[in-house]
Amino acid sequence: MEKLFENKYTRDKEWAKDAYSYIHFRRPIIIVFDVLFALYLIIGVFNSITTRIIDWYFITIPFIWCILIVFLYSKNVNTILKRDLELHGKVIEVNVTVTKDLIIQSQSTGSEFQLNYCDIKKVVRTKKYIYLCSKTNMLYSFKRDSFSIGVADDFLLFLKNKGINVK
Repeated sequence: MEKLFENKYTRDKEWAKDAYSYIHFRRPIIIVFDVLFALYLIIGVFNSITTRIIDWYFITIPFIWCILIVFLYSKNVNTILKRDLELHGKVIEVNVTVTKDLIIQSQSTGSEFQLNYCDIKKVVRTKKYIYLCSKTNMLYSFKRDSFSIGVADDFLLFLKNKGINVK
């Protein structure tokens, strides 16, 4: 199997913050809920102004949503880092190899995963990472500036040519 692309990165705090900021703030379903709660807040403020009666649940529920999302983000970032240290005693090094037929992700823990292109639901790009979202909602990460074989833009073009939805 010929290596077309190779990417190496560390599952450190930078990775955790980027991955979980996508999961907790930028997924489409979360954005939909953000818009709905914003509308709910606007309606509550409008009703309070017009009726001169403050309905606290119109104001508190959107703020509880915001606090909950930020809390979950913070908790998950800290938890994944602590789990890695507890289970392995160090941060995990990840090596991802892309071939014509599949993607192989190996970790410094000895774990190895294979991902077929037909199992990729979509590709999400952030400033520092590229995430492949599988049909089972697993995230496979590539650090943009850590390709030892190939470059990020060519990798994205390669995925598009495979018929994968790149956002």
